[in-house]
Amino acid sequence: MQLLRRERTAGIGLRLAAQRLGHRRHRRLPCIARRGRFRQKGKRAGRRAGDDCHDRRHRLPRSCPYPEAERVMDSDVLAVILLLLALSVALNLKLSLQLLKVVHHLSAAAKAASILPLGEALDAFSGKRLADGAPLTVGDDGQPAVLLFLSSACPKCRHKLPEIEHLAPLAREAGVALWLVSLEPGWRLRRFLQATTLEGSTVRVSGADYGMLNPLMSSPSYLFVSQAGTLDARGMIGDDDWRSFCEQMDEMPTAQEAGA
Repeated sequence: MQLLRRERTAGIGLRLAAQRLGHRRHRRLPCIARRGRFRQKGKRAGRRAGDDCHDRRHRLPRSCPYPEAERVMDSDVLAVILLLLALSVALNLKLSLQLLKVVHHLSAAAKAASILPLGEALDAFSGKRLADGAPLTVGDDGQPAVLLFLSSACPKCRHKLPEIEHLAPLAREAGVALWLVSLEPGWRLRRFLQATTLEGSTVRVSGADYGMLNPLMSSPSYLFVSQAGTLDARGMIGDDDWRSFCEQMDEMPTAQEAGA
């Protein structure tokens, strides 16, 4: 009996030792595996959570306020961009207009600086007579001259034609050369003067000579050149000097009759 008890006690001891050894192995060896399993489980859970979020984003109903907020934000950004573009275009246009004004003033100042002052000698210039196309040189014959500048596109110039047509024979009798100076094409001048007899008193010149005589391109204007070839007066047809010249031309035949 005692022997049986001892065997039982030894068997129980061996079992307990085996259980303890297995428990220790279970506690020591599988820890790394457990951690790896836990990590894999965590990654799988994270992937599932990400997939769920992705599915939720794509499964948002149309009544969800987020897409509408994005559309409102996009429209606001587009409105701001369009406003900035409009302001930039307006600013560019304003600067262009200001630059154009500056250039115009500078060109006008340059032209004004090139105007021949009164009392200075006016160089002779060449051209072609409108009536027959014959070459002509004005200012080398020692004769006083009146140079007129008219434009076919100027209504005031058209109204001045009868007055000039009346003065042309009077100036010729007084020994004053009266010339209409122009750089326009011949066909346009003929159409402009077709109801008058001024084609024989019209001379076509080059752009350089016209710019020298009338740098401001003013019309209807005039230049009075003395017998010595100097510039006596300039102005617009109808001013005081022009009226004085017209009165002198009208009185010239009366003075010749009185002398006879």
